[in-house]
Amino acid sequence: MKKSIIITILSTVLLAGLAFGPCVEKRKLSNSLAGFTVTITGVSNVGGGDGTAPNPYDYPQDEISVSFQAEAYDQLGNPVPDFNGTVSVKVTPGELVYPETKVVFIDGQAQDSLQVRKVFGRVALWLEDVHRDLGDVARRKADPQVACVRGADCPEGAVCSDGSCWYEIQLETKIGTWATGVSSLVYFDIPTLRQIQWDPWIGSNDVSSLNHHFVEIDCRANNPAGPWEDDHGQLVVTGVFNEGFFVTDLADSEAGYNHLYVYTYSYPKDTQVGDRLDRLAGTTQDFSGCTQISFPNWRRAVDADLDPEPFRIVDLDGVIPPTTITSAMCTDGGGSNQHLCGHSKQNWTLEALESSRARIENLRAPDVLVNCDLNGNQEVVPDWQDAGHPEAVCSVTCLKHDGAQEIVVKEFVASPTAYPDVVVQANVVCPWEVDIVGIQPNCTRIRIPPEHICSELSTMRQYGQWVAAQDDGAGPLINIVTRETLVEYDPTTEANLGAHIDYLQGNLRQVRAARPRWMILVGDQPGDVPDNLKP
Repeated sequence: MKKSIIITILSTVLLAGLAFGPCVEKRKLSNSLAGFTVTITGVSNVGGGDGTAPNPYDYPQDEISVSFQAEAYDQLGNPVPDFNGTVSVKVTPGELVYPETKVVFIDGQAQDSLQVRKVFGRVALWLEDVHRDLGDVARRKADPQVACVRGADCPEGAVCSDGSCWYEIQLETKIGTWATGVSSLVYFDIPTLRQIQWDPWIGSNDVSSLNHHFVEIDCRANNPAGPWEDDHGQLVVTGVFNEGFFVTDLADSEAGYNHLYVYTYSYPKDTQVGDRLDRLAGTTQDFSGCTQISFPNWRRAVDADLDPEPFRIVDLDGVIPPTTITSAMCTDGGGSNQHLCGHSKQNWTLEALESSRARIENLRAPDVLVNCDLNGNQEVVPDWQDAGHPEAVCSVTCLKHDGAQEIVVKEFVASPTAYPDVVVQANVVCPWEVDIVGIQPNCTRIRIPPEHICSELSTMRQYGQWVAAQDDGAGPLINIVTRETLVEYDPTTEANLGAHIDYLQGNLRQVRAARPRWMILVGDQPGDVPDNLKP
């Protein structure tokens, strides 16, 4: 009985479908705008080959001209001679310099010469009949919990209105026929590592030339500029850490900027210091001033048995000697914070060495470590976020290296009896808690003379990061990171306070939010630390 009912229902559904037909709307093709044919007619101001895949143009070091012609056509594939107006244009991958976004069609046709830069790999022009239409302004509360009485109480970019901070957002829609056209491909060389780092167009090398582009780096296999002619890459792994590794390009090293950090999100398994790479690809980005490749794909040089050992560099310092970072290099670029190594954004000397193997000598370890995390939330408010915040004042004053004023800290690590000239007043009210009624005083006020080296404690606990002063304590401060490679070294122990350190070696990295912003990630090679620092 059940079976017959099911069959009857199915039959009814099928008959209904046949009676009414499928839910599809049929439309006839029309003579409305459907797309564009785009033809690249010439490329000028560039060297190299003829723009074909086997013979590409050079990666351009300057702006180049790309000429094209285009024609509008309808859904029937016929020309549309009455189409007049502007359409958007872009070059991919690459950047347009002129015109910035649009080309003009007259009587269904367009031709122009575009000024472009940063083109690499397979390059095409893309035309699209779509335009931005700016509408009303919407508002979004910056922080529903924070009330404001004047604009200064609001975060950057927000305005104070009706007692709250608001971000104003310009609503945008896109209008047009969405007709598109893509040219055939023109081929350019892929960039070298230095060309990714170096940006000659903006007059600054503080950010990557190809920021947010997916790139495959030219590893320069069998390149006579590098030391090897064995059909394998000239990129060498110079440091491996928990979330990535560093590489140096030996085939393009004369101008510097030939080092890079590869962010792998987790430990780069099966990758070792000294490995050579035949391939490296990923998305370029600048993280707090440090150029890096994220979402990477890489391939090591291996033999027929997939063994990397025949190509791995055993004597890394012999092939890539670390550069010694001096006080003069740290103060290049000027500025008022000469006590911090590389504080100036105009320090191109250090910028050219970013991510390279580096060495620092004649160091003095900190003999005073203070905890500026006054509210105990595991973070110290940075000076660039709020220069007047008590935690920021504590941290900055600690690093000033001049003993000019007192600071209030939550903890004071160095023993007052060991350093009688460090004036200590215990059990004072923390600045963070000054408005709390009945609070118990639990902070310490100290004055640190200029001959002492002060380092902030919570960053050492979180990141294994501490400062050392060059020139045996008289030079600028530089950050040292030992969390991953020198895990048993504790700069807060009595024996290590104020200790002299002959040298340290590792990779030089920039973290713009840090103070100092340049740091040495100590390496794990045999000669990277003196014997007296090893466990």
